[in-house]
Amino acid sequence: MTDKKKLWQIFGPVLVALALVGLVFFLPFSLGNYNQQDLKQASVSFSANIVKGEAVKNAAFNDKKVNYIPFFGSSELSRIDSLHPSVLAEKYKRSYRPFMLGKAGSETMIHFLDMQEMPKSLNHKKAVFVISPQWFTKTGSTAAFSVFYSPLQVVDWLLNMDQPSQTDQFMAQSLLKQSLVRDKPMFNRMLHNVEDGNGPSKADKSALRLQRRALVRQDELFSNVKAVNNYSRVLKAAKSLPNQYNHQTLDQLGYNEGAANTKSNRFHIKNSFYNTRVKAEVKSLKNSQVDYDYRQSVEYSYLQTVLANFAKEHTDVEFVITPVNQRWAKYTGLSDTMYYQAVDKIKYQLQSQGFNNIADLSHRGGEQYFMQDTIHLGWRGWLALDQYLNPFLSGSYKDNDYTINNRFLSEDWQNFKPQDQAPQTFS
Repeated sequence: MTDKKKLWQIFGPVLVALALVGLVFFLPFSLGNYNQQDLKQASVSFSANIVKGEAVKNAAFNDKKVNYIPFFGSSELSRIDSLHPSVLAEKYKRSYRPFMLGKAGSETMIHFLDMQEMPKSLNHKKAVFVISPQWFTKTGSTAAFSVFYSPLQVVDWLLNMDQPSQTDQFMAQSLLKQSLVRDKPMFNRMLHNVEDGNGPSKADKSALRLQRRALVRQDELFSNVKAVNNYSRVLKAAKSLPNQYNHQTLDQLGYNEGAANTKSNRFHIKNSFYNTRVKAEVKSLKNSQVDYDYRQSVEYSYLQTVLANFAKEHTDVEFVITPVNQRWAKYTGLSDTMYYQAVDKIKYQLQSQGFNNIADLSHRGGEQYFMQDTIHLGWRGWLALDQYLNPFLSGSYKDNDYTINNRFLSEDWQNFKPQDQAPQTFS
């Protein structure tokens, strides 16, 4: 056997494999083919891969048969019971179907990046954005960044950028604090340029386009929409509802289900959650939240990046501000006054810029069976939210007159104290 044949036997299969991989990653057509069942499953998968990827999201939001609406939020979205938005839409054949983008840990900075992969899906379209005041800790809620981050998000963002806005500069500065981004030399250099007010060069964009092709293929190959069958939970819950929508009947059903499912504790927390997450620690948790404060936080600036993106895309948005379980808050010492002042600050940031569609449920956490656990909506809470969501999502699109104020990106606003002066005094 000649030396050439020996070398081919050793390295030939490796070269062929590399050639096949290269062919798969750079083919000029999509590998992501999703049928209606796939998209339905994906809408309640609560998968990090779907949140941080773009193939499944864009397949759903560009679907011609079903009007999928993005619901941005975090852990509250996965609290599926008989009155969850996905269940009501399924049972009563609504003109829309919620597509849940979020799970525990997905907050505003993550959603800003998520949105960079779906600009056409937001442009002159509708969306729902659920705000949890619990995100607004002093240093912000980015602990789950690594779970939801994809380089494709940054690539898409940079490719769509010419002259960086103040929002872009702020986000570049924020991303450089994340080692997953900072430690990649190409991103490090480009983001420092953006931070200084300089967009990607023509050469940079050529490099980004090449990288994007490989990342898109990776996303198409590994976004598994069949991994979790949560839609079976939606269908099961829908069967328990009356055939005709009647608010009073459904409210009584929510009351009955809440009562039946919270018998193990005095806080009206769902039995399964209380028994597995709270019961063993309940004594040590008394007065454990006395020092919690959501009024000063970098999260207000992260929220501003999302608002700027919605304004850029002319997205018609319904914002939801969630309450806390008042029985639990009283036990743990969480201050009502502090919570409502944080909500006032959030609402001023929204309304002063023209974001006036707000479902403010923050004062309703003491109502019977409004909450499923300590901080998440359930039963009668979902039905109360439906009184906002159904008219908004069933109605026609409205091009709102948003006026973005970049002062909300500043440390002055992050540190503004609504306990000392009304938010309306900030300019």
